[in-house]
Amino acid sequence: MAINEESVRWASVPSILPEDGLPNTSPRSTEFKNTGLQNNQPLPLQWLNGQFKDIYLALKEAQSQIDSIVGGSSQPTLESIYPVDALYMSFNSTTPDVALGFGTWVAIEGSFLVGVDSGDTDFDNPLETGGTKSHTHTNNLVLADAGGHTHTDTFDVDGHQLSVSQLPAHTHSIPSRGNSSGGNGYVEDADSTGTVRATNTGSVGSGEAHTHNLSGSISTVGNHNHTITGGIQSTSNLPPYTSIFMYRRTA
Repeated sequence: MAINEESVRWASVPSILPEDGLPNTSPRSTEFKNTGLQNNQPLPLQWLNGQFKDIYLALKEAQSQIDSIVGGSSQPTLESIYPVDALYMSFNSTTPDVALGFGTWVAIEGSFLVGVDSGDTDFDNPLETGGTKSHTHTNNLVLADAGGHTHTDTFDVDGHQLSVSQLPAHTHSIPSRGNSSGGNGYVEDADSTGTVRATNTGSVGSGEAHTHNLSGSISTVGNHNHTITGGIQSTSNLPPYTSIFMYRRTA
């Protein structure tokens, strides 16, 4: 509230008192300025008037300085701090039109503030918006045209029983036993014409369960594709944050 000059004005007009011809005001003595009025001490009228006149002039000057800074508005200081397009922030939910007593305000909700950057087209003007709270990667990603490269692995084949059809071409050596009998091998014999014959007298072996230990690498292959299927969950873009009420003044 501005100082009401009329409510504080006192002895502002110099005059001569008709009773004694003295001026209506005069400076106070140094003693009176230091210690004030003492018990049973008479107080000259001119001193009292002078005291109130100085107080009035001091208040008038203070109001003049305030008016020169802020223009004499009923809400000078706050209106100059919060002009149109100013930002108001508070942890209190009271809206700025109520808290400050003026202006039209629009709430800014659910977004961060970032400084204007003339060198970045996303931020080169005020009131630009963008960004998302989270993002999702789609499934069925394809790594196409990976180019020539090498896959390396070490692996074991354990406990596999091969069938006859799975056996590769090979030979077995069977020792000769002449004309003796008993045990495995073959028997040499001659027929009536003198031709030597070999007769198998035992089994070559059975396809029992066995283990092949294999180690090696998959050699370099040409250009090819890898297809990846599966889900990648949505992830958050949010940094650490503290929420606050924010408003922009529009009028």
